[in-house]
Amino acid sequence: MTATDAPHTSDGITDRLLTAAIEVFTERGIEKAGVALIARRAGLTTGAIYSRWEGKQDLLLDALDVVLMQQIAQLLAVGPDASAADVLGSLGADLMNREVAGDALMLEALVMARRDPAFRTTLRGRMAEEESHLATLIDNGKDAGIIDPTLSTRAILTLCQAISLGFMVMGAIEKPTADADEWNTVIHRLVTAALPATDPALHRP
Repeated sequence: MTATDAPHTSDGITDRLLTAAIEVFTERGIEKAGVALIARRAGLTTGAIYSRWEGKQDLLLDALDVVLMQQIAQLLAVGPDASAADVLGSLGADLMNREVAGDALMLEALVMARRDPAFRTTLRGRMAEEESHLATLIDNGKDAGIIDPTLSTRAILTLCQAISLGFMVMGAIEKPTADADEWNTVIHRLVTAALPATDPALHRP
């Protein structure tokens, strides 16, 4: 099985290389980020990379997996027994305090995907796993009575992704965003509208 088929099993050297790859891809851009530079940043040789990945593109995909899974972990940090207020607070904080390096790497990958149909297909497949995790989170919210079960999971997922990508683009051009408290108020209002009609949170001031 190659790196294109699935992410590599984590080990110390692999983790060092992925961390270095995220840094170098973010600093230099994908086209200018050389495998030799990534290896040097990790304190290793290029042989350590080629023994794990077929090339730079495969390394990039696994680096993106790290970024995506970190974002999912942040969303799931509130735990399965979290209240609606906890979920709202986590969502607002995650969007306002995004990992800049992760966003920069994703933007680089999206530009590459626009130009390279084969890479676009592969990237879409990798992102499908993130979508699956988020869809499960939404469905669990429906089961727990946090989200109105009559609402489309796909539509909610689309809205979340649109907001996330919007923040990514604004971060790239360093566009000022709303005050954190003001943002959380808007998010609370939007998500409250998605709560079941019988949820007590609908009646909170």
